[in-house]
Amino acid sequence: MTVPTMGQTRFKTDPTRIGQARPSQLVTVTGVGAVADLPAMSVVVRGLDAWSPERQEVIDEPRLLDEVQRVLGGQVRSLRSAPWDPREADDPLTRVGVPVTPFPRWVRCPRCYRLGPLDPPGQFQLVHRWGRRPDLAKFVHAHCAKQAQLADQRKRACVPARFLVACDDGHLDDFPYVEYVHRGRTDPCPGSKLTMSDAASTLGPQVTVRCAECGESRNLQEAAGREGFQALPRCRGRHPHLQRFGECDKRLRLMVLGASNLWFSITASALHLPQGQAVRDQVAAHWELLGQLPTVAVTQTVIDGMDILRGLRTTPVAEVWAVIEQLRAEGGPQRDAPAGDLLEAEWRLLSRPTTERQDDDFRAIPTPSPEGYDNLLDQVVLVPRLREVQALLGFTRLSAPERRDLEPDNRVALNRGPTEWVPAVERRGEGVFLQLREDRVGEWSARVAEHERLAALRDAYGRWAVNRERAPDPAFPIARFLLLHTLSHLLIRQVALECGYSSASLRERLYVGVPGDGAAGILLSTAASDSEGTLGGLVALGERRYLQRLLDQAVHDACRCSSDPLCAERVPQNPSEALHAAACHACLFASETSCETNNRWLDRAVLVDLTRDGLAFLS
Repeated sequence: MTVPTMGQTRFKTDPTRIGQARPSQLVTVTGVGAVADLPAMSVVVRGLDAWSPERQEVIDEPRLLDEVQRVLGGQVRSLRSAPWDPREADDPLTRVGVPVTPFPRWVRCPRCYRLGPLDPPGQFQLVHRWGRRPDLAKFVHAHCAKQAQLADQRKRACVPARFLVACDDGHLDDFPYVEYVHRGRTDPCPGSKLTMSDAASTLGPQVTVRCAECGESRNLQEAAGREGFQALPRCRGRHPHLQRFGECDKRLRLMVLGASNLWFSITASALHLPQGQAVRDQVAAHWELLGQLPTVAVTQTVIDGMDILRGLRTTPVAEVWAVIEQLRAEGGPQRDAPAGDLLEAEWRLLSRPTTERQDDDFRAIPTPSPEGYDNLLDQVVLVPRLREVQALLGFTRLSAPERRDLEPDNRVALNRGPTEWVPAVERRGEGVFLQLREDRVGEWSARVAEHERLAALRDAYGRWAVNRERAPDPAFPIARFLLLHTLSHLLIRQVALECGYSSASLRERLYVGVPGDGAAGILLSTAASDSEGTLGGLVALGERRYLQRLLDQAVHDACRCSSDPLCAERVPQNPSEALHAAACHACLFASETSCETNNRWLDRAVLVDLTRDGLAFLS
């Protein structure tokens, strides 16, 4: 399924379809505030104020909505899917989609190298007359001397100027070409005739911007590096997705269009957990809807017409109404306060699966553990059906938030005013849950807590936090997390070779517990936005005969890496702030869509004996 993506021309009432994006991308990689590369232009996704929510379905997941309200406020009323209308999915002129605006606003002509802004209109114009080919929309240089004889449709598309500036507070702006080139001049120059030229060099990028009016020129290399901010003005506080400027005087950093640190999503996700089968539990789960019903007749109509209430259809409506009246007299169901950790309830259900807590969106079946791993695994649980809902709460630039940190100091809002809804995506799929032996993990974690290798990672964590003006978490269980995370990545790489899914489509979910109440579990899952879910290949690998082979191969591969001995002996030393040791792209690193922590906190030495000093969990 794809979602039409619309870009704004200079007339706000005339949106034009210029590309496509998958619904999941609007939460994970190209959400609000992200810069998306289309075939012939670059755009930024507008804030929620510009979206049209009337064609967005409400996604029901009470646990996740409670967490979003805890972070963003009680005014958040719903989680909504991407706007999409299947009746208009193939219509190039559809008005259904996500609003975007061209960004950066500076482009360069590939023929005459003219560099200029899209505003005011006239010098560069949008050409979009291709019917069912919205991907061919482009900007062309209207006054290019080298293309004067060509029709607009045949002119080469202008390319976005590939340099931007950003600050630590999440502001993003066009590179100040005019000010940069004319820095230090006493007489002002409008800089209306700039050109940009590239030249190959072994000394670094040689990108020169020249002004044809006054003859000034300057290499952009001067704005790069740690001291490049000295050649740049202070931040203007611009948020292009909100189309506004604010107050900010932070240092700017030169960025390249397409850089991976231009946008990091802040998302919260929750697995669907079945409600109890009692009528009271089901009514309480949908109290915001059922609590507003006036009569028994209306209650019967609502239950018959809404699929989310199908579990109540076998119960006499008089009994349902009696429960509603009883809850009203009690002032409504008493909800537990949000725990701040969505994983706690999932851990309780996955570690103690029961047939009484299953439905069409969640099934958990214990299966025998593989032979030879009694000291590692407590139990293995197959999850042939699961449903995950992921919501976007904000984003950061330049530095990624820590694992499950929903309130970083540099979080950027999705809209101008109070947030009343947030974009979300639901996926259905399958998974395998591995529960490690808590007694073994706890004993090992306490024994190696002061190991010099872990101490080096702890020191690197401190430097990493200080450089980002954050306070390191003193309670973070480094040893426990390293063990779970390393084993998870090894299995992801093996599963991708066996089950037919790419490694990028597999996701990990780590359960490490909280201080004083440890947990040790790994959920490997794959999911799709289709209502039918996935094909079952991952669950099949959780069976005893297959999982034993996967674990054997994972442990074997952990013992060696094509980058050894450099990889095996690597430990972060001052001033390094790398949060991994024996890990690299050849042995442990996984796709960003798979890993919870951006490939941090990995070390093969905690699982297998690389150091010969008693650190390894598996002897």
